[in-house]
Amino acid sequence: METFGERIKKLRKEKGMTLQALAGEKLTKGMLSLIENNKANPSMESLAYIAERLGVDKNELLEAVSATELRELLEKVEKLYKVEIASRELFEEYRRIVEMIDPYLEKLPFRYESARLLEIYSRCGYHSQTGDWPSALAKAEEIYDGLHMINQSAELHILKAMMEFNEHRYPQALAMIQSSRKIFEERTGVLDPLKKLDFDYYESVCYSAVGDYSNSTRIMETAITYSKEQQIFYRVSDLYRLAGFQAVLNEDIDSKNYYIGKLRLFADFSDDEEIGAFADAVEVHYLNTFAHEYEKANAIIDRNLKKNEETTTFLFTLEKGKALYGLGQWEASIMWLEKHKIWEFLHHPYDLSMHYEKDSYLALAYEKLGKHELAIEHAEIAKNNIESMPDLPYKKFIVEVYNQITAQ
Repeated sequence: METFGERIKKLRKEKGMTLQALAGEKLTKGMLSLIENNKANPSMESLAYIAERLGVDKNELLEAVSATELRELLEKVEKLYKVEIASRELFEEYRRIVEMIDPYLEKLPFRYESARLLEIYSRCGYHSQTGDWPSALAKAEEIYDGLHMINQSAELHILKAMMEFNEHRYPQALAMIQSSRKIFEERTGVLDPLKKLDFDYYESVCYSAVGDYSNSTRIMETAITYSKEQQIFYRVSDLYRLAGFQAVLNEDIDSKNYYIGKLRLFADFSDDEEIGAFADAVEVHYLNTFAHEYEKANAIIDRNLKKNEETTTFLFTLEKGKALYGLGQWEASIMWLEKHKIWEFLHHPYDLSMHYEKDSYLALAYEKLGKHELAIEHAEIAKNNIESMPDLPYKKFIVEVYNQITAQ
């Protein structure tokens, strides 16, 4: 990290000034050299003179981290920081970002760049479980509030609520989202459209997690209508995914087809293959779990698996095993089901319950092959996993499989 003298030297050289040019008439070349080499400290009068000659505020010279250094650090961090589907590889990258920012934590001035660095540090530290991210998060919020940066403050409120969500404390997460929305509506009168959609989306997600599907659907549909009226595409794919999945659970075929169609249109519009894969995943899940049209499901799965991408592999491995079980291919079904790993970064009860079905299908396939002990083992795993989940169709299926296997 730069010393006081090094900042002066760096700024002087950036401006193409010699020692004599910067010293001018009020300082000697020798004294300025001593200051730059941290062998002498200037008086406040000399400091103001040097700052004036360099064309900067004297406070920038006094700050432990100069504005220039701060901007350069933030630029490097922003290039490295990615918001993607969670993975161990991504979290390794987050650890590196934490290490980059760590030496600056105690010396960051009260500026936007500092708040943004502290925010990124907090997010990376939380996900990778490194560094003193709680203190950094509190400091980031303090700076954003002090600078009256409402949207950035609201973003941190949402982040804290979703941290509760990730710990499966769903009622607390919902209460925090609702409380934060009220705070910012009172501060601003009318929320920024993008931030309103953020609050709508996360409140809808939290309502669905606590089993209040009526309010979840109400807020979700309101947000979709608002997006159309305002011609804002932000959060559209997230809302359509949630709406499509909710329609599948309700076995509302018309709504399911409508939202999947919208997802596919948005995928084409945004040229985003991942959104198209999610649309196919919702359709496949409906065909396997509710319609039992395994051949149709299998055809869509194979089309996606040919892409051999990490996202599509994760989305379709479990469904491939389910489709093959439905087609009576027990051994092939087991092979695909064993390939599927329940992702440690899933936190919504919908996602968890759906993936807990894996062991029930393994139990059924093993039972078909006459491997009763293995069937019981996997039926028990599924039953133990699902017990704390809400009463969704997956829970009913898992309990039925357990009763069926253990009764034999």
